[in-house]
Amino acid sequence: MRRPNLDPRLLADQVLTGSRGGIARAITLVESSKPAHHAVAADLLRILRPHTGRAVRVGITGVPGAGKSTFIDALGRRLIEQGHRIAVLAVDPTSAKTGGSILGDRTRMGELAQSEAAFIRPSPAGSHLGGVARTTRESMLVLEAAGYDVVLIETVGVGQSEVAVSGMVDTFLLIALARAGDQLQGIKRGILEMADVIT
Repeated sequence: MRRPNLDPRLLADQVLTGSRGGIARAITLVESSKPAHHAVAADLLRILRPHTGRAVRVGITGVPGAGKSTFIDALGRRLIEQGHRIAVLAVDPTSAKTGGSILGDRTRMGELAQSEAAFIRPSPAGSHLGGVARTTRESMLVLEAAGYDVVLIETVGVGQSEVAVSGMVDTFLLIALARAGDQLQGIKRGILEMADVIT
């Protein structure tokens, strides 16, 4: 018998009614690497899937220190003023030495984090390449089912080839540092050619 918080139908009901605790538990479940959780997570996503696909998905990337979190804080607050409900998936790098992640991006979104119309979820990238976590796509589905109509995905601070997020979103935004790199950098392929917007 499953514990109540691992009952996929109960958890789906909590997500669909916008329970913040239920949303957090659902994302924790889909992120879990425990084999016993995989079937439950699959059942949960199957129930939620008909309620997904209506949100605008925006991927935001850039080198570390470019100001991604600060930009998301300002953009999220502006969108909330316009009547939107905002979800943020902030993917943090994982240390190759310790296996840990700071998960500190939320602290740079202090004003946005206080809004009832926003949900911010930091997640470790783990060993997954591409600037996102292994289950970023599944976490997006949970947030869409919960009624968030704009989902912002902040990648780890990426290099030129880490563009996995571009295949998950409607708009891919690159935040660049002014005067960073030479002319050759400007014509290299990779993340630059994948971005829809460069700011």
